[in-house]
Amino acid sequence: MAENAEDVISKQQTILDNFFNLLGSFMFDKAKEYLDKERELALKNHTVAPFFSSALAAFAALASAEKSYANFMFLGPKGFLRKDSSLKSTYESLLNEYKRLEKKHITPVSTPTMSPTSSCRTPSPLNLPSPSPISACSEASGSTSSLISVDSSVRGSGQLPAFLGEDILENLASHLCGQLLSYVRARLRTMEFYEKMYAMSSSRFMKFDQLLNTISDIVQTNLKLFHHPMLSPLKSSFSFECEILVKLLEAEIHMQNWRFLPSLLCLHDVHSKLGAWVSVPKETKKSSASSIYRPPPAPMLYNWLRTFKAALVSKFTLYFHEILSKQTTATEMKNFCTKASFDYFAKIISFQKKYDVACVAIVLDTNGLENYTGHGYNYPNKNYEAPKGLESFPLIVSYPPNCFSQEKHSSHWPSVVMIMNNKEQEIRNTDTAISMYDKRMNATYFMSNIESRLTLVIIFETKKTDKDTHIHRFMQSLCVQLRGNKLFASLKPGSK
Repeated sequence: MAENAEDVISKQQTILDNFFNLLGSFMFDKAKEYLDKERELALKNHTVAPFFSSALAAFAALASAEKSYANFMFLGPKGFLRKDSSLKSTYESLLNEYKRLEKKHITPVSTPTMSPTSSCRTPSPLNLPSPSPISACSEASGSTSSLISVDSSVRGSGQLPAFLGEDILENLASHLCGQLLSYVRARLRTMEFYEKMYAMSSSRFMKFDQLLNTISDIVQTNLKLFHHPMLSPLKSSFSFECEILVKLLEAEIHMQNWRFLPSLLCLHDVHSKLGAWVSVPKETKKSSASSIYRPPPAPMLYNWLRTFKAALVSKFTLYFHEILSKQTTATEMKNFCTKASFDYFAKIISFQKKYDVACVAIVLDTNGLENYTGHGYNYPNKNYEAPKGLESFPLIVSYPPNCFSQEKHSSHWPSVVMIMNNKEQEIRNTDTAISMYDKRMNATYFMSNIESRLTLVIIFETKKTDKDTHIHRFMQSLCVQLRGNKLFASLKPGSK
């Protein structure tokens, strides 16, 4: 049975739907292979016009670019004295191609009334020509004779078109290209964002507030762009990625300021979004593509975001260890910490016992910290007075537990606060830990800044040399791990 225009249009819509579903499910190779195969088949059977075939080729090229992006290949080593084959130039080439194809948009003359189908498309947010009944709804349905009369009126020839449904498919393709322009621009911005994150890994302190402002702006800018129903898998994947980054960075900032509940809520939101991202139900239409819908392995992008979340959960477990310990037994708390990606508390205990340390502590500087309410969850409408004096430097972590409340070690606390005040700039700006021996107390204090308000303090009740590599190695390792330098350096493919 010979195909009519309606059949051709419906088939090509199904092909595009399946392609973008595959693309939004991390199945980049399958998506490209599927679309290339369908395009070759259509060319062989002369069922699509050259323009629509060019659009299919441009869509298939996006799959290869997305695969490289999802595996952070743009952060890999750059070629030397070679033709520019970077991912950025690939996306820029796609931009130019989509611009060219969008300009081919056909604006038909008035046509017979046609009832739109369920896949009627929303107008592009870009400055496209004023849509007609067809350009506003490329999938308009109607009788075969209506479609033919539309094609004929466009050409003004009164003859049947060379390809059935050609004008409607051209309108659909050019409209999708217009929306993909916004998508590719958004991709270029997220690439720059990851490059910025990787560059920060070599700095002593990560500027998480700057990163949060950048990714939040990307989210807001693209909130209402590339909204076409066919592109919804891409839209969903892009939104999950950016929103997860926003919540991870918010959690990081909340932890730096020792905010229990906001940190917990952000981590919970990230956990939910990571789960939803890989379990979004796909509406697979009955076609040859249905057999290739299998759960794909997650790309490096997704796995890195999971690693970021796991690192923050470990950090949360350390910073709020005291309040979390009160919610369960000591054995269960120990088991929970063991299952974390990095067991900070076990490392602290091991170091304290091995080197006979009087106390290992993390101290918070609350001076200038807004809305400080103390440890754990606090009733939001209750008024809290800002801490003063020694109380403005509360312990958030200590081992042995509550070591400074014990009579044996309580005399050290004024010395700790005095050193933190007098040596603030030195502690903040020195890569290695600073040390000070107090002859009167017969104690040696080592201090290193973890983050802007958090300082790692180690006390020995004996004289220790500043050249003790075991102490410095432990403190540097713990601080670098908590700051996230290694995590952000791992963005580069092949890094350890």
